[in-house]
Amino acid sequence: MQITLNRRSYLAATVLSLLAGSAYVSAAPSPFTAAQATSGAATYKAQCAMCHGATLNNGGAPKLAGAAFLKKWAPNSEDDLFYIMSTTMPQTNPGGLKTSEYENVLTYILQKNGFKPGKVALKSTNLKKYNFSK
Repeated sequence: MQITLNRRSYLAATVLSLLAGSAYVSAAPSPFTAAQATSGAATYKAQCAMCHGATLNNGGAPKLAGAAFLKKWAPNSEDDLFYIMSTTMPQTNPGGLKTSEYENVLTYILQKNGFKPGKVALKSTNLKKYNFSK
């Protein structure tokens, strides 16, 4: 009987960890392509680096890379950051970039924070279901 209880406990723990793992996957960063991140790097350099710094965390504006950034944004959706970016940035021309340029800058931020590109492009219309958790 003790063995049965241990097996049930193990099975319950396994199911819970699988469920937690699937929730984790759905909360992972959105997919993006390497081409988007490359384009985002160019836009970032031209439009963002003057305030946020060349390395995304060495300017006078809020840091966009590193542990503090990830901790701050982890509970938020990528849509939250996208909304702030696309309505208030760049500071000299708020909302003045194309949607694709904001999407690409976001992918560059993701890449600089250690997220890997894939084969599916990031679309701003899908960002509410993704956050910055690794």
